[in-house]
Amino acid sequence: MTKKTMPLFALGFRPFYLLAAFWSVVAILEWLMELSGSGLRGVGSIPGIQWHAHEMIFGFATTVIVGFALTAVRSWTGLDTPKGYSLMLLVILWIAGRLGPLLTPYFAIIDILFLPTIALVIGKLILQRNMARNLFLPLILSALGVLNGLFYMSAYGHINIDANAPLISSLFLIVMIEIMIGGRVIPSFTANSILGLKQFRNKSYASTVLVFSAASFLLWTFFPVSIVTALICIFTGVLQLVLLFGWRPFATTSKPIVWVLHAAYFWIPIGFIFLGFSSLGLISIYIALHAFGIGATGGLIIGMITRTAMGHTGRSLTAGSTEVICYALVQATAIIWMAAHLTSGVWFHSTIGLAGICWCLAFLLYIHKYFPWLSKPRLDGQPG
Repeated sequence: MTKKTMPLFALGFRPFYLLAAFWSVVAILEWLMELSGSGLRGVGSIPGIQWHAHEMIFGFATTVIVGFALTAVRSWTGLDTPKGYSLMLLVILWIAGRLGPLLTPYFAIIDILFLPTIALVIGKLILQRNMARNLFLPLILSALGVLNGLFYMSAYGHINIDANAPLISSLFLIVMIEIMIGGRVIPSFTANSILGLKQFRNKSYASTVLVFSAASFLLWTFFPVSIVTALICIFTGVLQLVLLFGWRPFATTSKPIVWVLHAAYFWIPIGFIFLGFSSLGLISIYIALHAFGIGATGGLIIGMITRTAMGHTGRSLTAGSTEVICYALVQATAIIWMAAHLTSGVWFHSTIGLAGICWCLAFLLYIHKYFPWLSKPRLDGQPG
């Protein structure tokens, strides 16, 4: 199998970005149907809200991380990550992990094994090149795999823990990835796109913000109702805002491919502040979780899967009208969802439906434009 005969399986980002986008649309549409009382999933399956959260975390966000990991590790090591038939097998494993548990709980084991399998594949290549500093990626995937297993075991009654706990922990872990990677690439992308731009970038301050972010998540996990937890979370939100403004986000308004990353990252400090408010009982925890999940994670993902797909298919890093619409729709999803949950009334379900439609349109537009690109060889003839 060569990249000429099957370019869709030439590198990990190609199938997994498309699958993540497609499945996020399926999961949102199914959730909207369940809210209206007409869902398609079988009777006796995982409760709708937990299935929705699980699929948006493990069927969407984590799938993008897998595509990124398989692509990044090849760049780091110079060694081939799965391609051709081996990549196709990973895709089949992923599909079985999504559809299998809808048929019988026994197939959940397939989904549980998916992330550890990816971790083993990339971990072996990283160790082969003696690049221990990059082992964080397979370790994170392994941790997410453990949390996925804990979720299924709890949801099916095999262990006595709240099934929501591993889901929330998984989201927190994904946001920590975003803070670590975003803290490196967003200010760099900004500086590279605007010559002569002066930014406030201090490694000690960034490290402090990282520590407070991790502490906030740990405190909320173990002491969700606490004044100390609330104060630390709110303080972390303020620290994150200062960090973001130091990167000069308003200088990027003419650069949509960079602006979207700032707009998405803005939801991280908002999420921490909402997390603090939830600890005080002022708002629902779901408001904080969706600030992290829709605004930050969804926003950063649409920004990165457009940017990396352009770069890895040999195209210039320039956002066109389709990308700008996608970016705006994801941000609109977050804003509309927040409006629905911060208010109440007869318009609640209609507003949630509008938010869901915005999300689906964003990722359907992505698939429409990027499927032809990702299913054809690179423009510059390079492998990948």
